Amino acid sequence: MFNLHRILEEMSTTGWIVMAFCLVAWIAATYLMGEVSDKHWGDRESGALVGFFVPGILFVIGLYML
Repeated sequence: MFNLHRILEEMSTTGWIVMAFCLVAWIAATYLMGEVSDKHWGDRESGALVGFFVPGILFVIGLYML
């Protein structure tokens, strides 16, 4: 299992910049998936949920692989 406290302590400035970029990309993916879903199927919430949960699940899987 991952130790989040250790990961955060060992992050360099570059690591924090990458993390901030990933957070912005995650927010953008959530928004864009909602827009695409609303345009094609008229249901914004389903696309936004997919845009939120899929990157989150991949992130947690990545943490467990550390």
